[in-house]
Formats: sequence, structure tokens, C-alpha cells
Amino acid sequence: MLENLTSGSRFTPPGCCLKAFKDQFRGAVRTEWNERGTGFEAVFYKDNLEHIALYRQDGSLIEYKMSLPPESLPDAIKTSLENRGEIMNSVLVNKGHSIEYEIIIRDRALLRHLLLFTQLGAVVEEKDL
Repeated sequence: MLENLTSGSRFTPPGCCLKAFKDQFRGAVRTEWNERGTGFEAVFYKDNLEHIALYRQDGSLIEYKMSLPPESLPDAIKTSLENRGEIMNSVLVNKGHSIEYEIIIRDRALLRHLLLFTQLGAVVEEKDL
């Protein structure tokens, strides 16, 4: 089982991170671990979607990100984006106490923009890329 959790990695995180990961993301495949600052990052696939989980050294989860198909976005966000342009990328960000959505769109002039939404569809941040 340890091999499945670290396959593809040249780095193995502390056992507490591996245990937490196994408990929190059952069914994860193609996991790669990296050191990130003072913590650890797991990049993996679950349910055919790419995920990234960030852990502290003690094994506690800081946040995780999950790629989403645009049709899986909340209706409030889809409605907000209807006339803004084509959705190029959408990511759910779960910080434990809050969920946000990072969306990259391409407008009619082919310019890309990053928008950060709350789970209720309010725009928190917007910037040109």
C-alpha cells in the first residue's frame, strides 16, 4: 500500500502525512510527493480528477485543490461567467473552513483572466493573466 501512495515519487513524506493522506483520500492513484516550504505536497488522481493536497509536517491537512469540469461548478458561478468568456480551467480549493473556486477564462479578445469565487458565487479577486 505504501508503494501505491508514493509511486512516481522520489521523495517519501513522514509517516504521519502518509497515514493522513490514506485516510482522507481513499482511492487515490498516481501519487507524487514533493517538499513545499515547511510542508509536503501530494499530487494525485481520484475519481479521474487531478488533486493537490498540502500537509504540515505533523500530518495535518492545510488545503487541497481539485480540478473540476466546468459543468460541475456551482450554478451561481456558472451564471456569473455566462457572458464573460470561455472557461479554460476550474479548480475547487478547500481550505477546511472555506471553499473557493479559481477559474481561468478567455474573453472574446482572447485575453485570459483569473477569477476567485466564494462557494456562494461572489467574486473575491480578479486579475489579468
